Amino acid sequence: MKLKYQILATCCILLISSCYKDQGNYIYKVPEEININGIEASYNKVSLVDKITINPTVTSTDPDAKFSYWWGIYETNVQGSAPKVDTIGRTKALDYLVTQPAKGWVLVFGAKNEHTGFSKIMTSNINVVTQFTRGWYIMKNDGGKTDVDLFLTPSAITPGSRMENVFSLVNGKKLDGEANLFGFYTNYKSNVTGAYANTRALFILSDKDASVVNINTFKEIHGINNLFYETPSVNKPGSISESSQANYFVNNGRLHSIYSMSANVGLFGGQQLRDDNNSPYNLSRYFLAYLFDNPFFFDETSTSFVSATGTGSVLSAVTDVSGTEMPANRNNKTLLFMGVKSTNPYVGIALFQDKTDPSLKVLSTITPSNYALKMVNDTLAPTDKLYQAERFGLIVADENILYFSAGQEVWSRNLSNGAEQLQFTAPAGEKITCIRHRKYTGGTATEQSFYYNYMLIGTTGGGNYKVRAFQKTSGNLATAPDFTMEGKGSAGDVIYIAPPINNYTYPNSY
Repeated sequence: MKLKYQILATCCILLISSCYKDQGNYIYKVPEEININGIEASYNKVSLVDKITINPTVTSTDPDAKFSYWWGIYETNVQGSAPKVDTIGRTKALDYLVTQPAKGWVLVFGAKNEHTGFSKIMTSNINVVTQFTRGWYIMKNDGGKTDVDLFLTPSAITPGSRMENVFSLVNGKKLDGEANLFGFYTNYKSNVTGAYANTRALFILSDKDASVVNINTFKEIHGINNLFYETPSVNKPGSISESSQANYFVNNGRLHSIYSMSANVGLFGGQQLRDDNNSPYNLSRYFLAYLFDNPFFFDETSTSFVSATGTGSVLSAVTDVSGTEMPANRNNKTLLFMGVKSTNPYVGIALFQDKTDPSLKVLSTITPSNYALKMVNDTLAPTDKLYQAERFGLIVADENILYFSAGQEVWSRNLSNGAEQLQFTAPAGEKITCIRHRKYTGGTATEQSFYYNYMLIGTTGGGNYKVRAFQKTSGNLATAPDFTMEGKGSAGDVIYIAPPINNYTYPNSY
């Protein structure tokens, strides 16, 4: 039987080979190559103003090529669903008015050879902006009301022109109280586009009022009376911050939160309890917050630090790290200032005054560790300039220096050795109102003309403000600012906004 199968297999092989004739003529078809030129890697466009005008060159190695074309655009920052490509053209030349909201988009061009069925696709990044999405914003108060001025930067970081009172211009009202703090977030949820999704949102806090606006239009999303699930009985904003995947809002000394990683409608929940006994508490406006770690607040009632989670209803207790020189709980201190010094590692700086002996002031370096703190103290002498400090401005992540004002002077203190140095003296008749370190070195190559690293010093005099932008070298300010922004009122805070700026650009801090 085995021999029978072997003979049958041999016959099949012979039969197949007899049917095959080698003609000796081998033809290998070279794959078609399509080339597209004339499309740049990225474009910056102003929504409802600029057009995308492109007429690319399309060639093929197929001599009989006959092309069809299409253009599409889709959003890059999409969570929870696949991006949707909208078709915006079906001709080779594109002349399209940009109507998309300000954010990052991807432009897609496709060319198909109908003769061969072969296609090629190219993409380009589109940074869509509005007149509100790039420039320096200055929060200022005038006559007990707060508004915002916008200094436009169309081609470089130096301002070219000013739009005055953009908040009231768009919303028909001003905020009550004195200018306090900006907060910018790209993961705040709102339904400005018809569905709840991430929104580029700017929080504007005065000491008596608050608003969150859509940075694309500067229209108010929520005012303080509809920013919470329960309307607060007292409007007294202290701070807005982001930490451990949640937003935190301190109002009237109580903490409210939104867990940003869950579905939400952009409203802050009820006030968190101090403890299971619902003990009274009053949080300072100063805080430590870092995106990837726990937030820390100071309870002025118990003179203790507390922390929190975005999903909790009770504040988290804070303990001491071994070797701390000051207890985190009931330390009998008044918090004069606190801010973030660096995020890698997570370190804060705080200035305390003793309640029993007000002449005792202590500068502390704070290192968080989970829900515990280590504080290393530097007791100030009455002769130290920092002992007389009124306004503060930390350099974040660069030099180990704290800036502060005393009267009309701005000084620096080296946090490593305590050395103090005069950096700036305000002209006669001007009062120092704010000190801010802002730094932006992110985004694509097209953003490089907008990169900066400034100490910004705000002054007021004669009913007008000036915000001077100083470069620094090894912590020392240049003798003259790169530019000065001027307007009516008194400046309380300053922030630069551009399309690539997001939650990671500026650490949360006063």
